Amino acid sequence: MSKKLKFSPKGFLDFFGKTIFDIAQQQNHSLQLTGYRYKSNKLPEEFEGFRIIHLSDMHNCVYGNEAGDLIKKIRQNKPDIIVITGDSFDSRRRQYFDSLDIIKKLPEICPVYFVTGNHEELSPDLKQIFLSEIRQAGVKILDGKTEEIERDGASIYLSGISDYTSFAVEMNLLQKALDKNLDCDELNAMKIAYKEKVEIFSKNKPVGFNILLSHRPEMNKVYSENSFDLVFCGHAHGGQFRIPPVGAIYSPGQGFLPKLSEGPHLFGNTTMIVSRGLGNSSFPIRINNRPEIVVCELHK
Repeated sequence: MSKKLKFSPKGFLDFFGKTIFDIAQQQNHSLQLTGYRYKSNKLPEEFEGFRIIHLSDMHNCVYGNEAGDLIKKIRQNKPDIIVITGDSFDSRRRQYFDSLDIIKKLPEICPVYFVTGNHEELSPDLKQIFLSEIRQAGVKILDGKTEEIERDGASIYLSGISDYTSFAVEMNLLQKALDKNLDCDELNAMKIAYKEKVEIFSKNKPVGFNILLSHRPEMNKVYSENSFDLVFCGHAHGGQFRIPPVGAIYSPGQGFLPKLSEGPHLFGNTTMIVSRGLGNSSFPIRINNRPEIVVCELHK
């Protein structure tokens, strides 16, 4: 005699909840390595195969015990330099120790270069402590500065600029920026100041192959107008949700259906590579959008 199976709403909800939790865990904590092969006739032959690892938007996330999974993947890919494009911690959570511990380990692997994102700039007190700590660990902070990178007697040049919210303090707009209450004129004033800052230091950049680190992909026109060859950005979080065939759903600074949420984009002679980032900010879940380590290999 067969038994009838009874439907249990509680059992179904438990199963559904666990399934969603498992998917969320995989989507949010399973690191993806994305490789790009970048070619330029301007690149000196001595830099053939030069490897750059790009990290962005950690938002104080941890991968493995003491970030062992993240550090292991970085070591395995043998970078010549590591570049970090901001939002290492989150201005809302006011905690940066996990990201700090990760970044302080990176100079043991190779030279590391850092620019701020909006979250560091919107926490000026924490930013000062954080930058001091990573600087002491050997990380080079770039803000309107250019570093010469040498290899076998040849050179390329790496520049960086802080996020445009760095002007919020100077313009007495910090609290309005924190409250997300900036009007269009105030936001445009910061963007104009940022554009002028890029133009000023770009005029003095050396002749040769020039790389720029900047947090914001939506400022792409500024980068191409100032003739940078290769630009690394973050901020877009990969669009948070990626739904085939639509693509990215929403990115900060670009809104719904953003065009610059991940990967390489060409603007004139400027190539911009956007990282999907490693952590999350206001929304805690990613869908079809795993945390990303970018590996970019340079070729002649």
